[in-house]
Amino acid sequence: MRRIGSTPAERGSVGANNCPDVLEMENGDFLVIGKRHFLTAQEVERMNEVGASIGEDESVVMMPRDCILAAVKQLESEGVAG
Repeated sequence: MRRIGSTPAERGSVGANNCPDVLEMENGDFLVIGKRHFLTAQEVERMNEVGASIGEDESVVMMPRDCILAAVKQLESEGVAG
């Protein structure tokens, strides 16, 4: 397993309950650590409008923008995304 992007501390997340992260597993799948997010009715409606849905065995996780951008930057530099 490896971290993708910068560490939570590098992004200023220092609390035990504030450590969003993106990790790549050995099989190439990703684990995302973020804040549990309970969708509002408006968010559910908007998701439906764009064709997105959440399965019974899935969860919504909110990720800070800087965490995702750091992960994308690393993946682009490795030629994996972009």
